[in-house]
Amino acid sequence: MLKFGHPWLLLLLLVIPLYLIWEFVFQKKRRLYLPHSRVKQLRYLSHSQYPYHFLYPVLRSCILLFLCIAVAQPRWGIKTRDLSNKGVDIVMAIDISGSMLAMDFAPKNRLSAAVSVAKDFVKRRPNDRFGLVAFSEYALTQVPLTFDHLAMLNSLDKLKVNEEASATAIGMGLAKAVARLKNSTAKSKVIILITDGVSNTGEIDPLTAAGMAKELGIKVYPIGVGSKGLVPFPYSDPIFGTRYINTYIDLDMETLNKIAETTGTGKAALATDAKGLADIMNEIDRLEKTLFTTQFRYNYSEQFMPFLWLAFAFLVLELLLKIFILPVLPEQL
Repeated sequence: MLKFGHPWLLLLLLVIPLYLIWEFVFQKKRRLYLPHSRVKQLRYLSHSQYPYHFLYPVLRSCILLFLCIAVAQPRWGIKTRDLSNKGVDIVMAIDISGSMLAMDFAPKNRLSAAVSVAKDFVKRRPNDRFGLVAFSEYALTQVPLTFDHLAMLNSLDKLKVNEEASATAIGMGLAKAVARLKNSTAKSKVIILITDGVSNTGEIDPLTAAGMAKELGIKVYPIGVGSKGLVPFPYSDPIFGTRYINTYIDLDMETLNKIAETTGTGKAALATDAKGLADIMNEIDRLEKTLFTTQFRYNYSEQFMPFLWLAFAFLVLELLLKIFILPVLPEQL
């Protein structure tokens, strides 16, 4: 796109018609200027039908035209679009205690089902930063906040149940996730807490960790996973191999609800099967949208030099014509 740095200077173009009026209306006679004796050429011009007397005014008009365009600073610009986004910083805190081996999400266990929907969630949000915290008796950061979604997906694939863990520290897992988001400058900060048990160990109480999240403006979406009542749980038998025995696993939804209320997300969600868990994650995806802003800008390059060169070329042409070819003659010989 062609634009001008000083478009108002294009008003100088009005000088050209004024000059032509002065040249052809008010300037009746011209001085004879012959730098060399060119009698034959003079005779030829005097009898020729070629309107030579228009030549110099046209050349000077072209010079004025190009000079006016040059001083107006013509610029050629390419329109580009800047698409920026204000992504969400999301930390997933996933329970890997032994109870996550329960097979009520058949054909997967609870952890495998949680990992599957978590991976789908990450893939749908390419503009967000993700982090991962795994917790059982203690909490560990698996992935700090990053835009490297491939690293996040690989770490989710590598999550394993801590079969030796006999307790669950929900408060420690939540506190570790809060620590990951403490220095975040994102407009929206979110923790997705996935657990299937009761917080029965750890130095930090879940509600204390929820209060820490609230102070930092972090929203926590607690998700309880597991069916109510007895669920099939794998046991290793040295004689018969792995056997599944119906086992009761307690789930403290009351505490999870209090975490949600404290951090402003309403109520904890309960997923009793893989589809229910996927639906909950879809709802979180709908609620936590990434904001986009689009800006248009132009990259301009100055283009006045070609017009200056054209003006100079026409000036040189006029000088050469005066000196070597066409002298300035009266309009009527």
